Amino acid sequence: MLRWLAKKFIRDWDRTERPEVRLAYGQMVSFLAIGSNVALFALKVLAGLAAGSVAVVADGVNNLSDAASNIISLLGFRLAARPADEEHPYGHGRYEYLAGLMVAVLILAAGLELLKSGVERVIHPAMPEFSWALAAALTGSILVKLWMMVFNRDAGRRIGSETLAATAADSRNDAIATAIVLAGMALAHWTGLALDGWLGIGVAVFVLYSGFALVHSTLDPLLGRKPEPEVIDAIKERILACPGVLGTHDLMLHDYGPGRRFASAHVEMAAEGDPMARHSALEALSREFLERDGLHIVFQLDPISQADTAENRLRRHLTDRMSVIDRRLTIHDLALTWADGAAAVRFDCFLPPDVAVPEEELRRMLENTVRELYPGARCDITIDRDYMAPPH
Repeated sequence: MLRWLAKKFIRDWDRTERPEVRLAYGQMVSFLAIGSNVALFALKVLAGLAAGSVAVVADGVNNLSDAASNIISLLGFRLAARPADEEHPYGHGRYEYLAGLMVAVLILAAGLELLKSGVERVIHPAMPEFSWALAAALTGSILVKLWMMVFNRDAGRRIGSETLAATAADSRNDAIATAIVLAGMALAHWTGLALDGWLGIGVAVFVLYSGFALVHSTLDPLLGRKPEPEVIDAIKERILACPGVLGTHDLMLHDYGPGRRFASAHVEMAAEGDPMARHSALEALSREFLERDGLHIVFQLDPISQADTAENRLRRHLTDRMSVIDRRLTIHDLALTWADGAAAVRFDCFLPPDVAVPEEELRRMLENTVRELYPGARCDITIDRDYMAPPH
């Protein structure tokens, strides 16, 4: 259904990397969600009041809070689509993350209010009236929420939206919560137990759990969440596939909102040959990333001599010794100079976060390894902890 609606109402619907297309998807999904949640709110509140069920009314109020959340999401999409300006050169994409955080806060507030109502009904119990019409209304609500879950999930995947992914998860939780209310009302009808208050508490706990989970998922990109390993691996593989590239390291990826990513990376290439040819190759690769992925990436060229030099022999010696500890320990930016008859060695060593070697111990091991070839050498070693994934 998403594909059919997108083709019908969104121009260039398959160009989801464009901000205007992304905004159109967000608006379409948000309007459908607002309409569905308002309809469910009215249906459940009327049915709950008729049956005297605080659990059903609570479930309906939850749908109204969902509609308010959808409105905030809609505003987030619109604000995020604003172009860059003088004060915000990287655009306004993080408004979408802020909208998701506000949605999470509203869900938490609704959950606390529902919990209060459930506790009051437990203290003052009452038996709601069960009817097949009420059961049919709740069953229809479950089906609508399951449809909304699939619709939001598919749309979120298509445009890479954390907000829509969170909305999909919320719809799934709503369907489960309504199913709990329906099952509990049927059980109360057949057993005579006053379970309405406890069911209201159960729904509130579900809402609160969903709210806390959404706070976590929306705060992550604002705080600088580490990108998925698959994303980093794909970027590095394409860099390494560029003609003339010998290696890459110090890849850094910055997220300024969906569709607004910036990156930088060091690229090792042979020192011999035409420098303009190497520059042109990296420029072409940078344009390819921008046109294909919308990723603005800047490369720093690190020239590596291919001759059998003292630096290369030292690099191989260090690499061989470090591979005994962990093959992911790598050496880069190595420089060997002489001053007053003594060797001066400077280089960086990448230390993966899961390698259990203290930095100072690793630095001493590297210094001793250097001095096996150059006794008395002065060493300037930087232990490099990559912000992304281990280099290949």
